[in-house]
Amino acid sequence: MKSFKQALTMGLTGAIAVFTASYFGIPTWVLFTAWVSYYLFGANLKTALLTFTQQILGILIAIIIQYLGTNLSEHSASFGFPAAVLIVMVGVFYISKLKHLNNIPAYFLGMIVWFGSNAEIAINNISLLGITLLSGYIFAWANVGLSNKIELNYKQP
Repeated sequence: MKSFKQALTMGLTGAIAVFTASYFGIPTWVLFTAWVSYYLFGANLKTALLTFTQQILGILIAIIIQYLGTNLSEHSASFGFPAAVLIVMVGVFYISKLKHLNNIPAYFLGMIVWFGSNAEIAINNISLLGITLLSGYIFAWANVGLSNKIELNYKQP
């Protein structure tokens, strides 16, 4: 019965997340990217905050690549974007050497979110993606909290 309640909790939390995304017009796939990230990188608030921060930085890095690549392409045709990626990724390597900003997959997930959104560079698009990522982390955190509560209720006599 415990497993069924935990499965139902996950299903209901996911359904509420999808309804919320649909209602507010936020991209569901970005929400679930954050949800998966919560589980992959430790399923606790400290790692979630660090991962979220690096994903936001990943979005900003992707924007830099997009902007720089577009400008370089005007001068060097098909070499603009590869040159932008080379330049920026060298920087990402060194940023990842910092103690609390060392999660390269989190940066790449942020870049995937930006490039996957196919959005124009605008503050409202950046904000929407940031809010969507944050929402995904909140739903994942809520699901883990509810699941842990169910687990505790079954351990008590």
